[in-house]
Amino acid sequence: MIARSAIGIVLAGSLVTALLWERTAGFSAFTYETLRRVEVAREPAPVSDWRLQDAQGDLVRLSDWRDQTLLVGFIYTQCPSFCVALGSRYEQLQRVLQTGTASDVRLLSISIDPEQDTPARLAAYRRRHGGLQASWTVARPADAQVLDDLIRETGLRVIPDGLGGFAHSESLHWIRNGRLVRISDWRDPELEKLIADGG
Repeated sequence: MIARSAIGIVLAGSLVTALLWERTAGFSAFTYETLRRVEVAREPAPVSDWRLQDAQGDLVRLSDWRDQTLLVGFIYTQCPSFCVALGSRYEQLQRVLQTGTASDVRLLSISIDPEQDTPARLAAYRRRHGGLQASWTVARPADAQVLDDLIRETGLRVIPDGLGGFAHSESLHWIRNGRLVRISDWRDPELEKLIADGG
């Protein structure tokens, strides 16, 4: 009886360990955001050719920037906190891009609130941050299906806050040739290297 109980405990412990191993990418990620980063670093994820409407009202697709590295941040223009900081960071990156050789790096902000974020609001957001159309595209999903696709394909968490806004990831998503190749924060040393090396 004692031996049977011991075997049950060992089996249960093994099952829990195996589940933890799987859910934490081999005990290397203990938050959802870290897990997304680890999984993408191990195996870049394909993304569909998102159809977006930019701040000029034109339709664009990810494939319009083939062979460029897109640094994608998700925003909504009425965000009072992180999206303001994100806009300031993009402004800094633009200045670096203008003085450097990284012609194959492009900044892309995509709204997660396409109903509210009209092209005029997107243009105003970019202007507030000294953004230049030449190196920074601000856009919204062209339709609800595109929004669903980009959330699913990036693993982005978008949670309504009950006040008309959203809680969402603050990460920077690196997309190149139809694949999500890296998810990082804004102080990632690889970001500075990417820009310094010209892409």
